[in-house]
Amino acid sequence: MQRFTATLVAEGSSDQALVPFIEFVLDAHCTIPHVTTFANDLPKGALSERIAQALRLHPCDLLFVHRDADRATVAEREQEIRDAALTAGKDLAVCVIPVRMTEAWLLVDPLAIRRAASNPAGNSDLALPSIARLEAQADPKITLFAALESASGLGSNRLRRFDRHRARRQISGFMEDVSLLRKLPSFQHFEAQVQRFFHQAAVSNTC
Repeated sequence: MQRFTATLVAEGSSDQALVPFIEFVLDAHCTIPHVTTFANDLPKGALSERIAQALRLHPCDLLFVHRDADRATVAEREQEIRDAALTAGKDLAVCVIPVRMTEAWLLVDPLAIRRAASNPAGNSDLALPSIARLEAQADPKITLFAALESASGLGSNRLRRFDRHRARRQISGFMEDVSLLRKLPSFQHFEAQVQRFFHQAAVSNTC
């Protein structure tokens, strides 16, 4: 059976948390079985070099490249990605650009945060920002780690041993739908690129 392949080139190993989001949008727009590979075996260096290495190691039908927006605009990050992809010999790449960083996308689902903190039945206040304010957070990572600690329900002694980074990596895997994510402009832009790719592929196949 034919299988569609995707490869993700991300800023760091912790950004493997983006893979479930790619799978969500592929589920919505790809009509054949698909698999996403996280290129976590790349050397440090220029983005174009990392993309070229990823394509050699993990050839794919569709390349996804992640950059956090940080203090740049989405348009600036997108241009960086497209220039790097072209230098690496790839004329098409889906730009995965959370505003301001990946953690903003992980803040949308309180139940997933509680599950990642191993306390799904907890009821502590996670102090999460509203969806409308998520992309205005100065440092979503600080907000997320505070929410994970609160969600854990642990006392101060046990909290010192709580692995926030491990819990962070698990959040997206516990998310069951992307309805709230789809309210974020950065996620809408991400999904629109995937939708456009499959629409153009369908048009090409009918010509």
